[in-house]
Amino acid sequence: MHDVLSPSIAHRSDLRTAVRNRYFYGKLLDVYHFELESNYLNGKRRLLNRVVSGYGVVCGLDVQRGPARDSLVVTSGLALDKWGNEIVVPRKTDPVPIPADVAEQVLSSHRPEGDYEPVRPRDDQGIVTVSICYHECDSDPAPVLAGDCHGTTACEAGAVREQYRIVFTAGAAPPISTHCRFPDVISGGRVDYAALARWVTGGCPAPHEDPCIPLANVRLSPGPKGERCEATDIDVTIRPIVYTNDLLFDLILALMHEEPEHRRGK
Repeated sequence: MHDVLSPSIAHRSDLRTAVRNRYFYGKLLDVYHFELESNYLNGKRRLLNRVVSGYGVVCGLDVQRGPARDSLVVTSGLALDKWGNEIVVPRKTDPVPIPADVAEQVLSSHRPEGDYEPVRPRDDQGIVTVSICYHECDSDPAPVLAGDCHGTTACEAGAVREQYRIVFTAGAAPPISTHCRFPDVISGGRVDYAALARWVTGGCPAPHEDPCIPLANVRLSPGPKGERCEATDIDVTIRPIVYTNDLLFDLILALMHEEPEHRRGK
């Protein structure tokens, strides 16, 4: 994978008790206390995103073919990563080239030596996963007006910009499972609350090792001028999505209009 983020950058949201500032008249506010304040607010928000809202694409972030045969673009949109960070893409990205080493890795297994004509691949061959990752970068440098016993740093970053990275991984992301995790929870028009309570009591979900959100599987075909990607080779149905209140409401309405199975065929 290219551009993998380290946990120190993305702020993993493990369960822990929170600590917030207690203000009093005459309290000295220094770097530690200002960071304590921002970390408290960010940590609470990320925790709610991760364990309540879930992770995935909220809206937008379509993956489209770029102007070059080996490039892609991602449209504007919003996602929540698996550690609770918000990923905001304010406008369509510039063309992002598929790394040559990743493309070679997925194509080498079915490219005949000395022949650039594509060979019919298996379903899992020739596929690259396109993902989006939360990324922070320091910005707005400012002069340091005080020093310590170890010397003075002339300049420090004055702000942190919350941005994103588009990464490519050899291989296909698995499809999203639509099977019920607790079957038979509804019987006779009633919810088995005891089953739901036992499910919730089972424990809190742990943070994923990889916080990035897969956006699409892209199938590549070898050619004499590089790797080719057509619009029909881009599958966005493998992306996880966040079930917002509006989306859940629309699903409820759709279920209300669904004809009961026992009445079908009459």
